[in-house]
Amino acid sequence: MEEILQAAKEHGVAVELNAHPKRLDLRDIHVFRARELGVPVVINTDAHSPDGLRFMRCGLDQARRGWLGKKDVLNTRTLGQLRKWLMKTMR
Repeated sequence: MEEILQAAKEHGVAVELNAHPKRLDLRDIHVFRARELGVPVVINTDAHSPDGLRFMRCGLDQARRGWLGKKDVLNTRTLGQLRKWLMKTMR
């Protein structure tokens, strides 16, 4: 996981925290390490129907266990901030 997070930092990309309780594929220690490295995290539910959105809370709890704040989570940014980040990343 360290190599993946280092590569994300090197390439200026975000990592995904899948909030579905059967996935939660970033453990709290990985989320914490992403924060230390300045790698943004995107929290999503991988919902295939509106019912799946209820799992967002699981992702938020995992992010909190990893000490993420609003500034560390890419999908808490305003549309303008997100566009700016995407433009920087797409170069």
